Amino acid sequence: MRRVARSLILHELSERTRDRWVLVISLLFAVLASAVTLYGRSAGAKAVGLTGPSLVTLASLFVPLVALILSHDAIVGESERNTLGLLLSLPIGRMEMVWAKFIGRGLALSAAVLLGFGSAGIFAGAVSRQVLWPLLLPTLLLGLAFLSLGLLLSALYKRQVSAASAVVVVWFVLVFFYDLGLLGVLVISDGAVSQGVMRALVIANPAGLFRMQMMEVFLGTQGLEQLGMTARVPVSGVLAVLWSAWIVGPVLLSGWILLRKKVI
Repeated sequence: MRRVARSLILHELSERTRDRWVLVISLLFAVLASAVTLYGRSAGAKAVGLTGPSLVTLASLFVPLVALILSHDAIVGESERNTLGLLLSLPIGRMEMVWAKFIGRGLALSAAVLLGFGSAGIFAGAVSRQVLWPLLLPTLLLGLAFLSLGLLLSALYKRQVSAASAVVVVWFVLVFFYDLGLLGVLVISDGAVSQGVMRALVIANPAGLFRMQMMEVFLGTQGLEQLGMTARVPVSGVLAVLWSAWIVGPVLLSGWILLRKKVI
């Protein structure tokens, strides 16, 4: 990357780490993660089975929210402040600018995730620490996927308030209502939908993919079967492709939208 892009990455990182909403939600995540690991520490041999699924649920709620808050104003905010044209007058391409914003805000998101799990690690016993390491990379991938989605929404909307409303809707739909919708499909069809179709629908949502991947890590295939899930998590190569598509695809689409947008 050229010097302007590197400077933009550092600027985005500096600005986002001072965002009060990001700080509040990140600290709340850290406090709750610490409380979960502290409670799980008292469970002894059952700590992994207790702490793991609890942290998965916690991460699937808070990390997407932090990511969407971080990214919703990345492009539309510059446009509303009339600084987008000034920024693009510098020696930086539009696609390069989008990637610089994504990387800078992605670093801020990574700091928030590390703060949460780092705080939890202070209170975690030896068994609970076995939960934190397997969670770290998938949680970062989940956050980057939602950061990419937020960036796309920021490129689509012309007003920052509209983008902010859209990310709230996306968060509720993908994190809460999506699973309820799948459950409704099973109830309406009386279980006629195959496990393969349900698995495809689950992994079509980054939050669902994250939950399914981590539940197999902590509960194993037998634990999933007890929950009524006979379909398996995709193999590592397929997982890598799915996460890459969720992270890279919206960023590229955001750059394409910005390339076609008339900037004054």
